[in-house]
Amino acid sequence: MSRRELGFQVEFPTDEGFFGRECNNSDCGRYFKVHEASLDEDMYCPYCATSFKKEDLLTKEQTKHIEQVAKEKVEQWAQEQLNDMLEKAFKNNDFIEFTPNKRRRKKVKAKYKERTTDSELTCPYCDCTFQFYGIFGYCPGCKKENILIYDANATSILQEIGESKNEGRSLRHAYSDIVSTFEIFCKNKAQKITSKTTNFQDIYKTRRFFKKYLETDILEDLTNDQELTFKRIFHKRHIYDHNDGIISEKYARKIPEDKNKLGDKAELSIEEFKTGTEVIRQVLTKVINEIH
Repeated sequence: MSRRELGFQVEFPTDEGFFGRECNNSDCGRYFKVHEASLDEDMYCPYCATSFKKEDLLTKEQTKHIEQVAKEKVEQWAQEQLNDMLEKAFKNNDFIEFTPNKRRRKKVKAKYKERTTDSELTCPYCDCTFQFYGIFGYCPGCKKENILIYDANATSILQEIGESKNEGRSLRHAYSDIVSTFEIFCKNKAQKITSKTTNFQDIYKTRRFFKKYLETDILEDLTNDQELTFKRIFHKRHIYDHNDGIISEKYARKIPEDKNKLGDKAELSIEEFKTGTEVIRQVLTKVINEIH
C-alpha cells in the first residue's frame, strides 16, 4: 500500500504578536512567550537554558489545537476520497444513481488564549523580545545574560510585593528570589572564565571565587552601609529558609551589628530590600565589567 501525506496549515492566536512557548524539559516545563518577529529555528528556555527547535516548544494548548485541525482535515479528506471512489464505481451504472455527500468545510478556531505573564524584555544583544514569569536567567534567542535580565527580575519581584495582600510572606519570597537571581547570574558569568564552580548563594564563597578567578574583590567598591545591607539580604534569606527566620548565633557572628537581636525573628522590610537590589546590581555590574 502506498503512503499518502496530507499537508495543512494551522493558524495560532497570538497575544499582541506573542506566541506561547513551553519548555519540554521534564525538570522545567515552564511557560514563556516570544514575539513572532523574534521566533527562530533554534531557541532556548529562558529558565533552564535548554536548547530546542522552535517546533519543540509548543504549548499543550497549541498541540491540542493542532490535533483538532488535523482531525477536521483528515475527515474532510476521507469524505472527498470516498465520494470520488463511489462516483467512479457507479459512473456507468444505469440502476444506481450516486449523489455525493457534501461535507461542509469548517474552519477550526482555537479554543484557548495565551496565558498572562509578568514581564517583558528585549535582549540588547539579539533584539529578541519575550515575556516571562518570575525569575529567569537567559535570553531565549541567544542564551546570553546581562544586567537587564537582573533588572527585569528585580522589577518583577517588587511588583509581586506591591500586589500581594500579605507583605510579610511576599518579602520572604522576595529575599529568596533576589538571592536566586544573583546565584543564576554568577553561575552564568563564571562559566565564561572557568569550569569550576561554587555555592553562589554564599557571599563569602562567591567573594573568594571571583578573587581567585578574576583577581578582584567584588565588594571592594561598597560602602560599609551597602556591604551590611548586602550581607543582611543573604543571611536573612538563609535563616528564613532554614531557621524560621530566627536570628541564630551563626547569623550574629557574621553580622555582629544584629547580635542584640539574637533569638528574635529577623526583620524584613521593603526599604531594605529595595536598597539591597541596588547594591546587588552594583556588585553584578562589577562582575560583568571584569569579564571580557
